Amino acid sequence: MIKNYVWDFDGTLFDTYPAMVDGALQAMAALGILADQETIYPIMKKFSTRQLIKEYQLPEEQFTPLFHRYEAASQKIPKPFAGTQEVLRLLKSQGAEHFILTHRLSNSTWELLEQFDLADLIEEVIGIDRNFPRKPAPDSLNDLIQRHQLKKSETIMIGDRRLDIEAGKNAGVLTCLYDIDHFLQDIPADYVVDELLKILDIKEKAIK
Repeated sequence: MIKNYVWDFDGTLFDTYPAMVDGALQAMAALGILADQETIYPIMKKFSTRQLIKEYQLPEEQFTPLFHRYEAASQKIPKPFAGTQEVLRLLKSQGAEHFILTHRLSNSTWELLEQFDLADLIEEVIGIDRNFPRKPAPDSLNDLIQRHQLKKSETIMIGDRRLDIEAGKNAGVLTCLYDIDHFLQDIPADYVVDELLKILDIKEKAIK
């Protein structure tokens, strides 16, 4: 029985990519680099913002604070995906616990959760400011498992990118890929869903 749900945030619980892409484009423009949404969205979605920095040879120390500033100021307001609240509330009512493991800042994550009345459903948020190695390194997930004394056989990592699934695999827990765009089929997750509500259909599975 799955009792512990460890969620990625951006692109999994919340549709934050419009604001993220907007922030990245504005930050790149401020550094004199022009790009378009159609080009950078797949890079950010399939991989990460770090991959964007690498491909465009962006100066990370300048780009990152600009990116966070423009993303926060974007008119494209992040909002929960359809099914986010229903899935979190129903699972919690059945005794499940929810945790968030994200490359977003912890405070920013809590602010969005509170804005949409979801904060009471989450036990803990581990953001990039906690200074763990970035996913797919399992360090932050292993720390969560150890401190909350979670059984790995009862724990699932849910995310929308390869690094989320690899982090779960590296920690020895179940994994679920949320592939809303249907272009990540090559990622070997234990489960793949294209709607969050389908997570409710995931049955028991023992880790071998």
